[in-house]
Amino acid sequence: MRFRPGFYNTLYRLKVAPWDTGCRPVLTELVDAGRLTPADYPAVADLGCGTGAESVYLASKGFDPVVGVDFSPVAIRRATARAEAAGVAHRCHFYQADLTAPEVPGMTRTFDLICDFGVVDDTEQEDREAAVRLIHRISRPGSVVLIWAFQGDKSKKRWPATIAPMLAPGEEKALFGECFDIEYLPTRPNTLMLWMTRRTQ
Repeated sequence: MRFRPGFYNTLYRLKVAPWDTGCRPVLTELVDAGRLTPADYPAVADLGCGTGAESVYLASKGFDPVVGVDFSPVAIRRATARAEAAGVAHRCHFYQADLTAPEVPGMTRTFDLICDFGVVDDTEQEDREAAVRLIHRISRPGSVVLIWAFQGDKSKKRWPATIAPMLAPGEEKALFGECFDIEYLPTRPNTLMLWMTRRTQ
């Protein structure tokens, strides 16, 4: 990975991580619109869960179980505390682990909904391949994968390439197109928001 756990630990400890501002609006909008329901997608994997905002939100809406994994122990401690404070600790299970490892705690089953808000695009080369393999491994036909990522020309060393490895134009199709139908949700420039439905084993 480009940034190691110590970098993220520091941001989470100081509470200055720019993405750690609560549950992402795209997720709440999908739930409010009835597109994501606990009846249709009960079991959730939250990859790179950070301090658990998305995990706890989904658990509060009835999704169960919700399994969050992050390689920052500081983030996992805060996610666990967040779930306890919200009264959904019985539905949330958090693990501190490297999502590019051959075996990842909590990721030994398949899930109906998989959220990746900034994991795949924050990896490179072998780590990216490992993260993609994990998504394939924990999904099954009908599973939905939500991916948010920076996207742009990697050869141009300007934002966002200066802060994240990001996905090259069309790379999402190379990584996932063989097994997933890909829908592009509205998002801001230089980013991707994907709704991907698993269609094959």
